[in-house]
Amino acid sequence: FSLREAALFGFGHVGLELGRILARLPLHLHLIDSRQAQFAPERLSALHDAEANIHLHPSPIPEMTLSDLPAGSHLVIMTHDHAEDFSLCDQGLRTPGLGSVVLIGSAAKWTRFRAMLADAGHDAATIDTIQSPIGLSTLSGKHPATIAVSVAADLLARFPSSVQGDPS
Repeated sequence: FSLREAALFGFGHVGLELGRILARLPLHLHLIDSRQAQFAPERLSALHDAEANIHLHPSPIPEMTLSDLPAGSHLVIMTHDHAEDFSLCDQGLRTPGLGSVVLIGSAAKWTRFRAMLADAGHDAATIDTIQSPIGLSTLSGKHPATIAVSVAADLLARFPSSVQGDPS
């Protein structure tokens, strides 16, 4: 399987910026969102110079796509809805063979999610495999492009080898 698989859950303003960056790299990029409008042609045109193999997954229940992702896929969870984010974290921890899981949000959100994940039956060591807040701790900012650059750099560091060359 490819070790360069990224699955972006949430293709909103930050997801679009992150998609623009990752689409230029030789990898498999899975874009998942529960809102069909996020896949409008004018939004997807931002990915026109893609080198990545882009896979679109519009789904009213995004966590249902987890089992369809290739082994080793790295999950980036940044949807428009906290309940959807939680469900993805919960199901992501229950799906064997995935790569890393990162979650956008504040420290307060992550504290709530940790408690909820424990209540859902996950042990502390399993919960600790999720990184939140998202991105590089040394790069801060609220602008979607800043967040996207930070997350992209962190994600690329998770790939076991350079993203140069054949993405398969």
